[in-house]
Amino acid sequence: MQAGIQEMRLVVQRVAQASVTCHNVASGAGSGGSGGGRTESIAHGVMCLVGIEKEDTQEDAAFCAQRLLQLRLFHHSEPQAPSVDTDVGDSDGGGSPVRWVGRIEDVEGEILFVSQFTLHAVYKGGRPSFHRAMPPAQSEAFFYDFVESVRAAYVPQRVKCCVFGSYMNVSLVNSGPVTMIIDSRNPKGG
Repeated sequence: MQAGIQEMRLVVQRVAQASVTCHNVASGAGSGGSGGGRTESIAHGVMCLVGIEKEDTQEDAAFCAQRLLQLRLFHHSEPQAPSVDTDVGDSDGGGSPVRWVGRIEDVEGEILFVSQFTLHAVYKGGRPSFHRAMPPAQSEAFFYDFVESVRAAYVPQRVKCCVFGSYMNVSLVNSGPVTMIIDSRNPKGG
């Protein structure tokens, strides 16, 4: 990645289950709403941390949504309970499931989105700075628009999200573990 070029960023984790509990926002802590203790949870699928950079556009969001829905993270013959990964190839040659071929829709999985401005941290000594992240007033609408675009392209009731701007407790059981990063301006990853 070239210095100075930023992007919308998703950290995608394949999960056996995940949840986010959203708590009240302290006064002046951000523009987001009050979580009020609301919990969203999913079973088998992916949990995505979503970082929105201040220069991100709808094109960045469309790329990330499409890449997420096309990402092949699951095993072909085991849609609800992936086995432990013991190899990095497509098959072990012995009749085991073909790996890395199933998309989220192939396994009827769920998606949980969690807004995460800290994905765009830069460091000044030991202290993080978040000046590259989109300001809360803009990123709240951008985040919810992104979630709605994924709902429209997938199965709406299988897509859940946090309350933007609330203090959150996130819990997950990472399956594999498998964690991938999608950057809107680095389409091949790396």
